[in-house]
Amino acid sequence: MINKLKHIVRGFTLIETLVAVLILATAIAGPLTIASKGLTTALIAKDQTTAYYLAQDAVEYVRFARDSNRLKGLDWLNSSGASLSTVLTPCVSADGSASCYFDSLANNPSAPTACSGACPVMYFDPSNQYFTYNSSDPNTPSLYTRTVTITTPVGANTSEASLVVKVTWSDLPGVIHNITVRENLFNWQ
Repeated sequence: MINKLKHIVRGFTLIETLVAVLILATAIAGPLTIASKGLTTALIAKDQTTAYYLAQDAVEYVRFARDSNRLKGLDWLNSSGASLSTVLTPCVSADGSASCYFDSLANNPSAPTACSGACPVMYFDPSNQYFTYNSSDPNTPSLYTRTVTITTPVGANTSEASLVVKVTWSDLPGVIHNITVRENLFNWQ
């Protein structure tokens, strides 16, 4: 008598194969998503750092203007008409409605310009590695717009001014970001 053994051939079913592919895809997609989010966060942090330094540059310029005017015996903020003074008049208002921009690295940095509406976009000078308002070649438009506002008096104190510098930029998907630096300045003499 010959025993016939039935051999059952077992293999992967279609469902088992699909589940294996799903697990493999999940294992690959997770780290790629994390890497993508990390890269996006790093780019936003770089832009925020640049914006903060541009805002701090404007604060330092206004401090320099105030100090220069006082050392020359001039009015600390509104020295219009005086020779060799730094005129901050386009930036100053009692209600915070006046805003201006200036190029702190230009040949004539003592001439802030009032912004009618929005201030212009800054340009990046690749040869000197700094931001400017000079649109000449090879400077390229940057992402950043810097607006300076000086409000005085602060309350009843005519020797105090509130300085607000706002730097705005838009990233690739069109999300608008901004950094605002605030400081109170005093007429120190």
